[in-house]
Amino acid sequence: MAAVSFWMGETESETRAPQGDAAIHAVIAACVLENPILALINNFAFTLNAQIVAGVQLLITLAAIAVIAWRRPEISRTFAVTTCLFLAAVLVKFIVSGSFNPRFVYDAAMLPLFLVLGASARRFSPRFFAVILIALLVTAVVELVFPDFYADLFNPRKYFYYTRDWVAAVTAPDASIAISSDIYLGSNRYTGSFFGFSHRAGSLFLEPLSVGYFGIIGAIFATHAPELSLRQRAGLIACCLMLALLSDTRVAVFLILAAVLLRRLAGRVQLRWLFAVPYSVLMIVILLYFLVQAMPGDLGLRLGVTAKPLLEASPLTILLGGVDDSAVADSGFVYLIANAGLFGFCLYPLFASGLLCGAERPSPVSVSILLYLMVALAFGYAPMSIKTASMLGYGVATLTRPRQERVWGTAITDIPPLARNA
Repeated sequence: MAAVSFWMGETESETRAPQGDAAIHAVIAACVLENPILALINNFAFTLNAQIVAGVQLLITLAAIAVIAWRRPEISRTFAVTTCLFLAAVLVKFIVSGSFNPRFVYDAAMLPLFLVLGASARRFSPRFFAVILIALLVTAVVELVFPDFYADLFNPRKYFYYTRDWVAAVTAPDASIAISSDIYLGSNRYTGSFFGFSHRAGSLFLEPLSVGYFGIIGAIFATHAPELSLRQRAGLIACCLMLALLSDTRVAVFLILAAVLLRRLAGRVQLRWLFAVPYSVLMIVILLYFLVQAMPGDLGLRLGVTAKPLLEASPLTILLGGVDDSAVADSGFVYLIANAGLFGFCLYPLFASGLLCGAERPSPVSVSILLYLMVALAFGYAPMSIKTASMLGYGVATLTRPRQERVWGTAITDIPPLARNA
């Protein structure tokens, strides 16, 4: 019936599917290039606004949905059920609190949507991934070597000022923004660069956090992708690590090293162990908040963005949703709990990482992606951004299909999903 079965590899009806993955690659490339193209228009043609950017992103999203409808991937029963359970958690929050956040539904849909888009692809293309990775790395290097040229070309400060309401809100009104050029507001840490660069590279994304997160995602794929020589694998991982360093994203550097060093362990984890991970990490974040407050650095402040709203909320609003997140901009944990309750928070990283695709044995790719999501969501909801969610969904869906290849001594063999019994 379907062209490609979700995490089940190729079916006998494969010949009915459109040949090649060009349309899927085009959608992912559009996600990556959205910001720089719009920034060029904003800088040299006419001034954009948040509504125009939202409209462009909606068009890309609709293009992804159109490709999915065209390729008709089968969705495993487990994935469909968990998606419905998450939406039920959002509905419960609406019934209890009377408030509904459509933006949250859209943000939360990005990772599952691109997982399904990735399931529409015939295979993972290392060449396509490498082209995107090298483009990001080269742009980041040019940005740091020639910062004035990069600022004059893309003018991220002007672009985000006119297209992101929250940037305009924290930036004092300045008439010079329209005629001056500068890098992104968050490209300079008030404590200075941790890795010694002049500023945090935003590359094609125009902001550094997504650059670092793309490095993590790419390193996970390069670590576990089959049919790569040791030299190719090492080269791709080195490029990903360099992206994390140039973006001055400490979490990204740590997670890349963890993904490589723990690659064998990721292939041995039992699925039942992973159900406790989201709640356990949440408790660890709250505990660490109390322990590190007196320590130097900004870790206590960053953890407090998650811990304080939850500590001040009632148990019922934490359980069912409704925690006040109006003043929270840097906690994916609070964003999820506020809009889907504790159950929705615990469920979301599990199925967004591809773990609940119906396989009895989790893929090491999905296990590593879960680790990334749990750490990154503690510091914001940037992992839900279309810029990185597109490549994440593509790679996870294509790399977690049943395989017999060995990657660095780890057999990647998945039990066929429950969709076979549907």
